[in-house]
Amino acid sequence: MSKRVSAISIALLVIAGSIVGVSSASAATPYKACKPAKAKAKIGKISYTCTKNPAKASKKLVWVSKPCIKANRSYLNYLDQISGVIASYESTIRRAETVNSQLPRRESAWNNQVNVSQRALDNFLATNPNVLTTGTAEDKARVLLAQTSIAELKENITKLPSIKATNDETIAKARADLKETDDENVSLKKDTVAACK
Repeated sequence: MSKRVSAISIALLVIAGSIVGVSSASAATPYKACKPAKAKAKIGKISYTCTKNPAKASKKLVWVSKPCIKANRSYLNYLDQISGVIASYESTIRRAETVNSQLPRRESAWNNQVNVSQRALDNFLATNPNVLTTGTAEDKARVLLAQTSIAELKENITKLPSIKATNDETIAKARADLKETDDENVSLKKDTVAACK
């Protein structure tokens, strides 16, 4: 008799357990309120966790699917990895723009320096017309140094447009890379939102 009672008791417990399991699973509805946090449920063939929906601003606990949680984790990992790259692109743009903004002042200063140096050299040669043939070694060296300095300044001035063009290309490429990164970010965010519906 006691064996029969035990068998019936076990059977009733199994039936009760399966009813409780069914009722708790059927009570779980995707992206509807739940409790407690981190509770698990299976709805159809998909596993759900009671947590905040990462695709929503709400802090309410809802049944969130495993694909949603995985998509959000991938998106957050992507953001972590790409933040340094974005900062690098932005820094490259700032540096190139800073150099470009300084080029007109540099050109003006160098032109001014060329004019002053050329006037000083012309005045020196006017008062010492034979310096290159009969002047002292020191005077000849001064003239040569002045001519070399003026030539170098003029050469530097001619390079400024190509420096600006190179910086403009660098800025354009960094901006294009930033846009591509932003587009990828938007696409991954959409994928996360789609996985969390």
